[in-house]
Order: sequence, then structure tokens, then C-alpha cells
Amino acid sequence: MKKLGIFCFLLIIASPALWSCEEEKDKKEFIEYMGPILSTDNLSITYSDSGRVKVKMSTAKQMKFKNENELYPKAVYVNFLDKNGVEYSMLRGDSGQYSKEKNLYIIQGNVFFNNRLLQQSLSTEELFWNPVTKKIFTDKKVTIKTPRESITASGGMEASEDFSKYSLRKPKGTFMVDSLRTIVDTTGQD
Repeated sequence: MKKLGIFCFLLIIASPALWSCEEEKDKKEFIEYMGPILSTDNLSITYSDSGRVKVKMSTAKQMKFKNENELYPKAVYVNFLDKNGVEYSMLRGDSGQYSKEKNLYIIQGNVFFNNRLLQQSLSTEELFWNPVTKKIFTDKKVTIKTPRESITASGGMEASEDFSKYSLRKPKGTFMVDSLRTIVDTTGQD
């Protein structure tokens, strides 16, 4: 009987140590998954205002994360439509992402923006689009071409999403003035 009592006593003393080892082992094995929670192929999204489609976005692949951010690892296309539903502007990039917290789309790699109506094009490596403020912007070097101008802005730019109005930082380029070709250097350097 004494042996049984000693055995029970040792078992009672040792059991919390065994349980605590199990708890530590469970804690070490839990690793939170940070990858995509949803993957969609051939995604097409439309944005409308007052019942009219204003913007169409498409990509071959979308990955959505727990924090509601999105990643577009393949080419991204954003088309802007006028009040009659006719496309007048197009934005394209090699890849992109969406930040839910900032409500901001980031288009990256060989970014090209074209307003067919105004015959303006823009090329850069990274461009941000805010659908709420309806602005596009970048701090990267941009090249803008129109029938009358060829401009490079090394400090980036900001524009309306339809690219009808834009402001440039550190621009340099060729402008047409009264049918004369003039080189205008706005950086103040020779």
C-alpha cells in the first residue's frame, strides 16, 4: 500500500510538468497563415456612379488577403468610360496591388496611360490611383507625349483620372509655341 501511495504521490507531482510541456509544444506549433485567403482568375470589376459605369478594371489573377488588401501578380488594365459608356482612357501595368486601408491602387512595371480623346500618353514604372479622389499620381520619373509636346518629369506628377489635367514636378521637354518648336528647360539648369 505504501508503494501505491508513493506512486500516486509521484504521479500527482509529475503530471503538471507533463501538461506544461504539452502546452509549450502546442504554442510553438501554431504559425499564423499570412498568405492569400482567396484567389480569383480572370477578374473584371466595374465602378459606377449614379447608375453609370465609369471605370472597368480587369486582370488575369487576383489574390485577396485577410486584411482585405489585394495583389494582382499579372497585367492590370483600367479603362475609364465617358457618360455614354465609351472608353476614352486606358491604364495598363505589369502588376498591381490594392491597399484597403488607404483605398489606393498601385500599378507597377511598364505602366502606360493613354487618353485617346486628348491624344495624350504617359509612361512610368509606378502609378497610384485613388478612386475616391479620382486622382492618379507618382513620385517616379514620367514621360508624357501629346501631339504638341514631349515632356519628362523626373520628380513625378499628379493628374485627374481622365488625364485631362496634370501637374508635373521637375519637368523638362519640348513644347510647341505658335507653330515654332522651342526647347523649354524648367529646371533652371543648362
